[in-house]
Amino acid sequence: MIQHKNPAHLRASFLSLDSRQIYEPSKTAFFAVNGLHHDGHQYVESLYAKGVREFIVEESAWHGPIAEKAANWEQTNIYVVENSIATLQEIAQQHRAQFQYPVIGITGSNGKTICKEWLATLCNHAFTVVKSPKSFNSQIGVPLSLWAMQEKHNLGIFEAGISQKGEMDKIEAMLKPDYGIFTHFGEAHGSNFSSDEEKLREKLQLFKRAKKLVYRVTNLQEDPIKQIMQEINPSCELIGWNTISPDKGLFTFWQTKGKTAQIKVIKAAQSETFIDSSIDFNDEASLENSTHCLIMASILGLNRDILSLKARTLKPVSMRLEMKEGLRGNTLIDDSYNNDLDGLRLALPLLKKNKQKKSVLILSDFLETGIPEKELYTTIAALVRHQKIDRMIGIGDQIIRNKANFDQIDVFHSPEDLISSGLLNTINTSQILLKGARKFNFEKLVHNLENKTHRTQLEVNLDALQHNLAYFKKDIGPETKLMVMVKAFAYGTGAIEIATLLQNSGVDYLTVAYTDEGVYLRKHGIFVPIMVMNPQIEEFDKLTENGLEPEIYSLELLKAIDEYGMQQGKNIKIHIKLDTGMKRLGFEASEIAELSENLAQMPHLWVASILSHLAAADNPQHADFTEEQIKRFNSAASKIESSLGYQTIKHIANSAAIQNYPSARLDMVRLGISLYGITGNPNVKNKIENVLTLKTSISQIKNIAPEETIGYGRSGKLAGSGRIATLAIGYADGYSRALGMGKGSFEIKGHLCPTVGSICMDMCMVDISQFPDISVEDTAIAFGGKIQLYELAKQAETIPYELMTNISERVKRVYVTQ
Repeated sequence: MIQHKNPAHLRASFLSLDSRQIYEPSKTAFFAVNGLHHDGHQYVESLYAKGVREFIVEESAWHGPIAEKAANWEQTNIYVVENSIATLQEIAQQHRAQFQYPVIGITGSNGKTICKEWLATLCNHAFTVVKSPKSFNSQIGVPLSLWAMQEKHNLGIFEAGISQKGEMDKIEAMLKPDYGIFTHFGEAHGSNFSSDEEKLREKLQLFKRAKKLVYRVTNLQEDPIKQIMQEINPSCELIGWNTISPDKGLFTFWQTKGKTAQIKVIKAAQSETFIDSSIDFNDEASLENSTHCLIMASILGLNRDILSLKARTLKPVSMRLEMKEGLRGNTLIDDSYNNDLDGLRLALPLLKKNKQKKSVLILSDFLETGIPEKELYTTIAALVRHQKIDRMIGIGDQIIRNKANFDQIDVFHSPEDLISSGLLNTINTSQILLKGARKFNFEKLVHNLENKTHRTQLEVNLDALQHNLAYFKKDIGPETKLMVMVKAFAYGTGAIEIATLLQNSGVDYLTVAYTDEGVYLRKHGIFVPIMVMNPQIEEFDKLTENGLEPEIYSLELLKAIDEYGMQQGKNIKIHIKLDTGMKRLGFEASEIAELSENLAQMPHLWVASILSHLAAADNPQHADFTEEQIKRFNSAASKIESSLGYQTIKHIANSAAIQNYPSARLDMVRLGISLYGITGNPNVKNKIENVLTLKTSISQIKNIAPEETIGYGRSGKLAGSGRIATLAIGYADGYSRALGMGKGSFEIKGHLCPTVGSICMDMCMVDISQFPDISVEDTAIAFGGKIQLYELAKQAETIPYELMTNISERVKRVYVTQ
């Protein structure tokens, strides 16, 4: 049905503006936006094929063949509106209005995400919290966040960010916060405002209906937040805290000791503290953010003792600033891409933490601050002068034009110019702060300055992985769902990085082995449905709190999850595992009748899928057994669905079966190791690309006399005199001991060099006698070049899975793309 109006309501559980991030099509409403660089309308037809049945499209773009085709789509609601984003915001506003529990809005120039996460941590034992995912604080991010509000929650915590005038009114109309935190006021996004007052006034519009607002008073003689709020919302209780005077408002006392700090908050004219907590941070930004959160948590009713305990659980929120070990005794403070004046103020004191080291600041041009150039660099120069920085290096045309403001500075047009000058090689025993706008690519400087102590790395080619994923998606067709295995650290490649790529590419499900793996993904922004293969009864709380879906393989486990669901009043999605011949986990054929009878009486459980596992899909010798497994599975699944009264997703095909047994594809397939370009199927091998390359370097080269032996047990020998190279990789890195004594080889400069002697814990030796062009620092490839993982596994008398998952966490993962 096509309707030329805004939807009064939506059936969808999920909203999406990104065609790549739709994981339950039948439950998702897609908002097509005709933007400057993209047009979401071009994906509508493919999303319909995937199962999306609610669309919000824009009148200006809804014409031509797609509009004609859509007129014939069945059981589909298409709303043709003037502006999809405005409609999204209106729907979010209506959704928010259904809930009466407290909502906290957080805004400011810096610290919004940290305050949101820390406040949620302080409150999560006393409240069921719904909060913004990651940094969803924009005109689009806020409505998507609000859609997550449900009756089960009793506290909402959402951040709000703006970049221009008029935006906060729209966010406030959706969010309507009862309470507020104003984190910090600075120069971020200042270019679109005529003055600081205009920008501050715009941000404070978020609280025009709020009951209480927490903020820091930095000047007792002048409080612009108080002045503006008295105009915007005179009934709002302003809770301003300060670190200046115990006679004004809330006085906050910070005492740092080592890497920790104590925070005490005292009300004016009272001697007893009502907040007394310690945190494992000692920088001013963390102290300010945690004070905001502690005061707000106290307002919400958390007592002093609880807050004191919870404060010690606050952990760093993943931000861009990183401390790294550098070359020549240097320490790097990598704050690349956090390029604003406030960020510089907060970061500069870090340079003086180690008084034994000199301080060096490498700074790029500041972009889009809204501050006149001359005034901006005069201010920066004063900050640098105040902190007594020993050496400053500037990059960019603006800094070059304003270098006279600085007492002493070396300037360059680009990072490449700085690198080629050789100046970086003269810096030693220093603390180096790097702050650069994104366009300056400061990662090149970090690469040149960072200490690469362990030079073994697993290179993950994301372009090749995308190619393989696209190949399998095309091969199975749009009607078949795709589940991808990311268990065991995504087979050793990096769970978060791979899961994020898969999520953005529109896979239907992810699978992990254990609950903690799923929780880890959820904490890092992965929202795709996740199946857990080995759930434990004592982890049911973790499962349900993180929206994880357990695989149920026994009657005992089934009854336990049902009992838990009834006690907690929770509806839980489960996946039923059948044993059709693998003899590992799963319900036997003799248990199907009892299983079906139980499921029919368990209304709290919803069977999302029924699955089994093929024992030998990669071996044609067992084709008859595999076909029998498929037959058993289809029969059992049919009986279960008949008892349930509804259809489930059915899946039995693993990577090998996708190609070898098309009849096993059913509703969904499970893609595992083939995603990484590893397969024994010759028909597929030439169509997918290698994703993984394990590299190391040569530490030393030695000449060997005929009578000399090499390695432990004197087991290594050359045929005569020759040369060996010692490589910086061993069995502690995941290079199997079974590959010693010449069974394994490394590719160096295109030559295949066999191992000599036993594989050591951290090193191994290879024979380079025939290759005089090989020298120290050359790269040695364990697999991924001429040597492929599949063949290497055969040499080690194991399987590729084992080699992949054995790659140590100390081996650096490097993700490459063109």
